[in-house]
Amino acid sequence: MTTLAHVSDLHFGRPAVAERLDALKVYLATAEPDAIAVSGDLTQRCANREFRQARAYLDALGETAPYVVIPGNHDIRWLGAVARNLGLAGLFRQQAHNFKYSRYVRHISGDLSPSLEIPGAVIAGVNTAHGITRGSITRRFRDLGVIGHVKHADVERVREAFENSSPDAARVVMLHHNPIRGELSGRHGLANTEQALHAFADLGTDLILCGHDHQDAVHMIESGAHGLVISTAGTISNRIRAGRTSSFNLVEIDDDNLRITAHAWRLGKGFVPSEDRSFPRRTASRQA
Repeated sequence: MTTLAHVSDLHFGRPAVAERLDALKVYLATAEPDAIAVSGDLTQRCANREFRQARAYLDALGETAPYVVIPGNHDIRWLGAVARNLGLAGLFRQQAHNFKYSRYVRHISGDLSPSLEIPGAVIAGVNTAHGITRGSITRRFRDLGVIGHVKHADVERVREAFENSSPDAARVVMLHHNPIRGELSGRHGLANTEQALHAFADLGTDLILCGHDHQDAVHMIESGAHGLVISTAGTISNRIRAGRTSSFNLVEIDDDNLRITAHAWRLGKGFVPSEDRSFPRRTASRQA
């Protein structure tokens, strides 16, 4: 059995809640997962102070288990995203790109799409947070700079991570943006959802981890990119949706099945299991 803790949207800064962050840290230390996947939005306003808090928290989580982390849309500098689009080909664009991610790179990691393999699973991180870019164009003005997209180069990086991993490892992709429309928000997080899901399905992906929507959810895609399981973790912060609470997910993987258990915050009780679902592994059917 391989266990992954999937947390997202910590939002260090004003929305962060120290009590919940501390409770999560203690819970994970007790649960002893094999890895921790953090699917972006470490900060609220991409401030150096917030990143320093996030760095200290990740270091603490790292004492429990190895972790893999990607940026979210709140972790990039908006001016850099705009400047990159205004730059001429090869002129100023690379500098603007570097500026866009500079604080994340300085405090967290220079690898925006990292991978992590542990016994039983490989997690391929994909940076979907690009700010206002051509790939993220949307008809909804309020989504400019918020919606994400998957680049072809990142699909190839996922392919490489999977091909270089153990053949019996569960194949997990981690994004920040939610590819499935949120039940309460009614919004997709990705501009190219259909293309991305088909690409990941073609690579034999067992599971997609994401955040962004601030609402825990688990989906199984029955048509199109058939067989993909998508785990959306809620937020640990107070930026919760009406009727929801802070939450994270635990994923248990064995040779044949995936089990995803949402853990919700309950006042006076901390994080408690709230709902679980199980699915057959695509990898198992591929090897049969």
